[in-house]
Amino acid sequence: MLKTLASLSLSLLVTFQKSIAFAPASSHHSLPQHPKHRLPTSLQASKSHNDITSEADIVVIGSGLAGLSCAALLAHCGRKVLVLESHDTPGGCAHSWERKGFHFESGPSLYSGLSMDRSPNPLKNVMQIIEEDCEWITYDRWGTVLPSKEKFAAKLGPEEFADVLEKYGGPGAQEEFDRLMARMKPLSNAAQALTSLALREDPWAIITLLKYPKELLTTLSQGQQLNEPFAKVMEEIGIKNEFVKNWLDMLCFLLQGMPAASTMNAVMAYMLADWYRPGVVLDYPKGGSGAIADALVRGVTKHGSKVIMNAHVDEILVEDGRASGVKLADGTIVRAKEAVVSNADLFVTNSLLSAARQAGELPTEMAEEMDRLTSTQVDAPGAVRNLPSFIHLHAGIDATGLPEVPSADFPAQWAVIRDWERGVEAPRNIVLCSMPSLIDPTMAPSGKHVLHAYTPATEPYEDWANMDRQSSEYKKKKEDAADFLWSAIEEYIPDARKRAVPGTVQIGTPLTHERFLRRTAGSYGARIDVGKGETLPAHKTKLKGLYRTGDYSFPGIGVPATAAAGAIVANSIVSVGDHLKMLNKIRLPS
Repeated sequence: MLKTLASLSLSLLVTFQKSIAFAPASSHHSLPQHPKHRLPTSLQASKSHNDITSEADIVVIGSGLAGLSCAALLAHCGRKVLVLESHDTPGGCAHSWERKGFHFESGPSLYSGLSMDRSPNPLKNVMQIIEEDCEWITYDRWGTVLPSKEKFAAKLGPEEFADVLEKYGGPGAQEEFDRLMARMKPLSNAAQALTSLALREDPWAIITLLKYPKELLTTLSQGQQLNEPFAKVMEEIGIKNEFVKNWLDMLCFLLQGMPAASTMNAVMAYMLADWYRPGVVLDYPKGGSGAIADALVRGVTKHGSKVIMNAHVDEILVEDGRASGVKLADGTIVRAKEAVVSNADLFVTNSLLSAARQAGELPTEMAEEMDRLTSTQVDAPGAVRNLPSFIHLHAGIDATGLPEVPSADFPAQWAVIRDWERGVEAPRNIVLCSMPSLIDPTMAPSGKHVLHAYTPATEPYEDWANMDRQSSEYKKKKEDAADFLWSAIEEYIPDARKRAVPGTVQIGTPLTHERFLRRTAGSYGARIDVGKGETLPAHKTKLKGLYRTGDYSFPGIGVPATAAAGAIVANSIVSVGDHLKMLNKIRLPS
């Protein structure tokens, strides 16, 4: 029964935003340093190995949003936590950096549910518990450029989208979409009913889940359908309109890197209810996505725990059948009294256990679990496959003559679709573009704008593998990638390339992602096909004292999902009493 409850509850977690990652291949970079957003020195993540303690209650490998959420909650509950990050900036796939006064962000383009006081968003709930937050700026438009070159930037919500359906979908489109929304309503209610922060991976979960009895019953009533692929609902209600089918396929892909046939109903149920309700807005953290990492770092360090940069973990230590600590690249050993939490992907985590495996210290059942999860054999049962990677373009541009605020004619963010018939997973077919300085002017110097364009989860790693970064071949390939991405930006800014500020243009490739963010094959994340019954692993491993978190564990890709993954691990480590106290601090919708 408990396993069933946990499985159903985990299906509620959705990935509204993608955590896209990129860091310049040619240099290191630092946090944005706007005076209004600078952290007090005492609260900043440390770059000094002198601050590494020889022992902690919990050691967290990686400072992605899952690792930081987990660490902040544990620190809130009185644990001494040490977060060790390979990079020089916290945030993982959502970190920020500065160059020539422009503030670039590697990660998420779209956020929602974070400016609301009462919110089902797990990240908002984590921030409520640790009493840290960002300053949120709201806006309400998101643009689209169709293969026909037609553009629209309708407000989120049902009103203006009805006009989009009429113009581009034609006869029957509105009727089909209305049938879909009516069919999804009970699933949407169930998907938003029970907070993921009530979850923990032990028998005590029944107590924390029963804190929300009505919500639990609502979720259980739709549990089976929440776990099914969204394509079944589309087939059931007869979605035939090509525009509606393409639009839903694109939304599924932008949420989890998969088309409708492979996306879980819970994900789409939550998103459809959120995006197409009256008065909905999108949120943007003032100072960029790095402000979120800053808030979580504050949540860790204000209790005396630490976040250390440039601290590359080489090995997870295993002694007497349990994870006992970590060994850094420089030989430093840190002991973990309670647990080690890996925010690295499954393949990196497996490599961190290789020394213990070779020494005969890794329990057989843990070795078998990791072999199963990381198997590269075709159709290997239980194996977690990687999504493709992506390419990125970051640039600062001259803003002379360009709008200063977003509008229907000039949105701050837009998607460009080149060819519906190729499908949403086709390489270089969908590009997402963002100009965050339209939302937050502090992201660029006066009279300038900052740009970001990328292809989500469609760039084949094998096209870049083993290339010499200094070779002319690699440089030419980066130029070709940049040309493609500039063309998407030019849909709204025709002379964008001429406006580029020298020294600000940066091209990210799969090798960039692999190198700076320690992502295997530069992957966008785990490729989970719900239509084939695939699932992500839970957070407790077969090795005592070792937990996994992040987008290679339930519930998967995205800011809400990774925050939830971090919270579930923290919940599973602390007592039920501490867990219930944390739940008392979150404010959920009535």
